Amino acid sequence: MAGLFCFALVSCSSNDTVLATVDDSDLTESDARVMMKHLGYNPDSKMELDEFVRQWCQREALKKELESTDPELSKLVELRSNAFEGELAQFYLEEELLKGNLDTVVTKYQMAEYYSKNKEDFLLSDYLVKGLYLKVPKSADFKTQNIDQAYLLKNDKDLSEVNSYAKLYAENFYFNDSTWIYFNELSKDIPLTKYNVDNIVLNRTKTYFSDDEFTYFLNITDYALKDDIPPMEFLSEQIKEIIVLNRLQQLKEQYGSTLIEKIKDKHEIIIH
Repeated sequence: MAGLFCFALVSCSSNDTVLATVDDSDLTESDARVMMKHLGYNPDSKMELDEFVRQWCQREALKKELESTDPELSKLVELRSNAFEGELAQFYLEEELLKGNLDTVVTKYQMAEYYSKNKEDFLLSDYLVKGLYLKVPKSADFKTQNIDQAYLLKNDKDLSEVNSYAKLYAENFYFNDSTWIYFNELSKDIPLTKYNVDNIVLNRTKTYFSDDEFTYFLNITDYALKDDIPPMEFLSEQIKEIIVLNRLQQLKEQYGSTLIEKIKDKHEIIIH
């Protein structure tokens, strides 16, 4: 398409910033930030912003192409979009109006009760682990500072030594012996392609190795099996969110139709 182009960071007359343009449609920075936040992107991440802009350009190009090649079908897309806007408006209005009546306090007893009744819903698809992970530049000297022994955490002073070393040299560091973490999350920037993950976790592996750039230290101190039910403390925030969302849904079912009627009464509606 001759009229399609995308570009970044061009000022426009409203003092907003145009991040991209497809034909006569602009994506401004303020609009992008609003949409990214609601879609779960981090608008302060350049990588995520670039990806969002790329996807926006693709969607706009598809819309423009349909407008030019099949106006009737394009009109149908527009009408369906308008109908969906009403559904979205209802969703957000109900949430905002009902939140004032929403009880967001969830007790430990309520979480434990929900956990007990719904354990099977939380079966693990990945290992949960507790462990230490340290990533340092390959050039960093760790043996003279005994880090190759301290990361094993055999003595009380070891963690303090690793912590001090990490503050000076680490590209990445993690250790929290009271909190479970998914193994994939713990090891997301460790090159483990040559290693058997099952063996690493199940054997509570303590190892370190290097590639061309970094040395990686890994000490698995505890684990929960795949397809097992994770401990409740790992799920507490998730369970709290589920309970509150269930309460909100109950409020919607109880008061939603009344709210819609009240909103309709505030507007002039004429059916010809």
